[in-house]
Amino acid sequence: MFGRKDSKTATPDGTTKPRAVPASPARPLPAAATGASAAGSAAGSKGKLAYEARRAAKAGVALEKWMADKTRRVQAEREAVQRARKKAAPDKPSLLRRLLDRAHRPL
Repeated sequence: MFGRKDSKTATPDGTTKPRAVPASPARPLPAAATGASAAGSAAGSKGKLAYEARRAAKAGVALEKWMADKTRRVQAEREAVQRARKKAAPDKPSLLRRLLDRAHRPL
């Protein structure tokens, strides 16, 4: 609607050819979509495990307890997001939606 009016490119000889649409780069799926747990993805590599160990040491807790707490925090955050999405869904159509639906009904 607001983009280019035609999807063709002019060539030097005066003819037109269709524009090439660049392909979107393939991105890996997030850990939540692949089914990996937060603790499993955090301890997946040596670097991540070392990072989590430093964070646990700074907090003064054991690594296992830190990872369990992190898993609980991630799960609580996901549940909060789900609750917010569920709460945001309207229970009843708005006045305008109801009037439009009524206007489109046959007589």
